[in-house]
Amino acid sequence: MHGRVKVRTSEEEKARKEKERNEKLKIFKHAMQKIQIKRKECTLDKELLELTGNVLSSNPDIYTLWNIRRDILQLFKKSNDNIEEMSQVYNAELHLTEYCLKINPKSYCAWHQREWVLLTRDDPDWQKELELCNTYLKLDERNFHTWDYRRFVVSQCKPSLKDEFDYTTEKLMDNFSNYSAWHYRSKMLVELYPDRKGGRPIEDSHHKHELKMVQNAAFTDPDDTSAWFYQRWLLGAVKTTIDLVNYTVTPTKNTFAFSKHVDKNYVSAKTKLLINNCVVNGEWVSCTGNCYDVLWIFQHSTPITKKINIKVEYEIDNGQKQIIQGVECKEMFYIGKNQIKFERNYSEAVIEELKDQLESCRQLLNLEPDSKWTMLTTTIFLHCIDAKAYHTEAIQNLQKLKVIDKLRAGYYDDLIAKWCIEKQLCSDYENADLALKFSFPSPVSSLPYLQYYSYCDSVDLSNQQLTSNIFPSLIVLQHCKKLSLENNNLTTMKNFPDLDLVELNLLGNEKLDRNEIELFTKKYNFNIIY
Repeated sequence: MHGRVKVRTSEEEKARKEKERNEKLKIFKHAMQKIQIKRKECTLDKELLELTGNVLSSNPDIYTLWNIRRDILQLFKKSNDNIEEMSQVYNAELHLTEYCLKINPKSYCAWHQREWVLLTRDDPDWQKELELCNTYLKLDERNFHTWDYRRFVVSQCKPSLKDEFDYTTEKLMDNFSNYSAWHYRSKMLVELYPDRKGGRPIEDSHHKHELKMVQNAAFTDPDDTSAWFYQRWLLGAVKTTIDLVNYTVTPTKNTFAFSKHVDKNYVSAKTKLLINNCVVNGEWVSCTGNCYDVLWIFQHSTPITKKINIKVEYEIDNGQKQIIQGVECKEMFYIGKNQIKFERNYSEAVIEELKDQLESCRQLLNLEPDSKWTMLTTTIFLHCIDAKAYHTEAIQNLQKLKVIDKLRAGYYDDLIAKWCIEKQLCSDYENADLALKFSFPSPVSSLPYLQYYSYCDSVDLSNQQLTSNIFPSLIVLQHCKKLSLENNNLTTMKNFPDLDLVELNLLGNEKLDRNEIELFTKKYNFNIIY
């Protein structure tokens, strides 16, 4: 339709079309009325099947009519032992869905009815369905309904996984801009080429091959997002583990911080607290009251005294036992810190491929300096290859992206906060300091990894860009006594967590209502500076 001159219709033509619509509406209303009467009377017969079929042929998205047809077909099946006759009935239903899909190839109802028929009948022809998918994907290779249906068919007839994988290659060579094909490919890649030796999701040579393929796609059309998203998935296709990052044991409270959200069963099965080499029994309580949490409180009755031996036995994902020794950082305040690292575990072959692609991205950026996808991919490559060495350049790129791609400035802010805190965490875990103070080139607006600092008794979050939305996340600061939120963008004290503070600094938050702060001070016993 592009490029065609719009021709105004005459009044006579408008009247003719309006008359046609009214006639169709009259027929539709009459048919629907008749259908409702027969359904109310529970008259599930061939006439009702014909009536619903006529209406669906014009509008295949009336799911109620498909439900009625299923009721009729099930009744036919119960009362008819003739397999051949029922096969013809099911074939007619499949023909109807095909006709409806020609009217609307993205009709959820028609696709669902087709699945139901094939699962209900005794003689489904799955190969024919696979061929039907091929036909529909030739007409529209990006119709995700057809791709979903293809996955359903494949799950039933189980053809060669390699053939299906090659089919996605064929479709992608026709058109790289195909989210569904990339997605389908990702599911099969992990099954076809797992890394059985290294423990990674994908075997090295195929990981490298996919990175090359997706680079060609991305560079063919840098503005198309489908290949870039698949590339990001490939970069994230590394083995991840759940770690106990730290624990704190005091006479009044014991907390255990994890790298990811875990449930009570996981914590109790994997974690053992030992005092003077004796296992301590107790009850695990979620810090937030949720089923899954990153910080768990361990309640027990064993007394905590000076100069006792405290350690934790933690079972890591491969079944091995890890011992984390506690250190008395101040009187009867024991902290155990695990070794932490945020680098992704890529093989040398994949790292070399990433370096080659990084160079290609740099060249493309020279030609198109405002290409957001190229700049973001360059930044991700820098972080994946060596986050520490390329940290400054990566952060500078993210700051540029905030200007180029203003609609996603919040996403880039979150990445800046995440990577800056990762960098600081590695150095903070090497010393015995119980105080936290962020020292970043630019202020952050979010607080990822805050559970890693759950042991701190002094937390300085001043001079950032934090809003009152961060209050729920502060609950992990269970051992904090002095908290500074000075010079931020707080607007309300609602949802502030119940912490055992001695001092809270709220200076410089000009949008906070003074009356609300005064009410807040009456609620808590600690000193509030405002």
